Amino acid sequence: MRSWSLLSAGLILLTSFFLSFAPALAAAEFNLTTSPLPVDLVTTPGHSVSTTLRVQNSGAQAANIKISLKKFKAAGTNGTPQLLSPGPADTFVNWVSFSKTTFVAQPGQWNEVTMTVNAPVGAAFGYYFAVVFSNASPGPASKTTAAQLQGAVATLVLLDVKAPGEKRSLDVVNFKSAHGLYEYLPANFSIEVKNTGNVHVIPSGNIFIQKGGKTIATLDVNPSGGNVLPSTNRIFKTSWKDGFPVFEPKLVNGEVVVDKHAQPVQHLSWNFTHMGKLRFGHYTAHMVLTYDNGSRDVPIESYVSFWVVPWKILPIIILVIALLGVGLWTSGRGLWQRVNKNRR
Repeated sequence: MRSWSLLSAGLILLTSFFLSFAPALAAAEFNLTTSPLPVDLVTTPGHSVSTTLRVQNSGAQAANIKISLKKFKAAGTNGTPQLLSPGPADTFVNWVSFSKTTFVAQPGQWNEVTMTVNAPVGAAFGYYFAVVFSNASPGPASKTTAAQLQGAVATLVLLDVKAPGEKRSLDVVNFKSAHGLYEYLPANFSIEVKNTGNVHVIPSGNIFIQKGGKTIATLDVNPSGGNVLPSTNRIFKTSWKDGFPVFEPKLVNGEVVVDKHAQPVQHLSWNFTHMGKLRFGHYTAHMVLTYDNGSRDVPIESYVSFWVVPWKILPIIILVIALLGVGLWTSGRGLWQRVNKNRR
């Protein structure tokens, strides 16, 4: 019975070993890079528009690639796209043609494919395509000389068919700080927006960190130019990190250490060259977000307040200030006595 238990344990460990390496092996065999990402196209009803898609085989062997077409939508509020197979009602995928749908990608070389969208007269507003590059000859590696692609990569294409009735509209649902009180920076902010129009929109802007009416830091919002799809919400995040001391992700051998919830482990960094950036007191974050409504940039403003109180080192700060005060008072008193003595 003991032998059977040991054998079972060995099989479990062996299985776990192979399972843990399977994703890495698959990823190593599939090594394509696409550019650009994403692609924004604009046309009008009854007209066509084209773009050049580029894909590179970053592997060591030639790869047979095929192109297929899917649609995509937003998955959640973090901007992650969800690729979906077109349904019977998704006739817009029939508007698309490619200069080639299969090709051999040589190692290290970029390959260009022209994508053309012929928008019919009745087309209007936003359409969202995912051009998928995948393996054209699946099977065991021993049966072909091509690299075996175990997955796929996709280029997202956002099409705006400008037509009467197009509406570009964005609302700020929520602007908040992760905490009302921080011991040390970073102070983390999130901006949730909702696209209330019928075509994708790219918001951009800044958060101005202010204290006593003075701006002491400026943060970018959506610097990568992420889109918000119609009838969806998206959350953009940014952080104010310029302080002393400051929490930073813990690194081991250049890699970020994560906890059991896959969140970065933080450690307190004391860079004494930044001692002048000790943050203490009440602050206001003033957000100015803008988007293009088709005729002009529309600004949206919002405010949130928060405190930074380094309470663990606060007694030390008070003691240092007190000692400095005593030192200044003592020096001043001694100077005053010397002056009076000289007058006598």
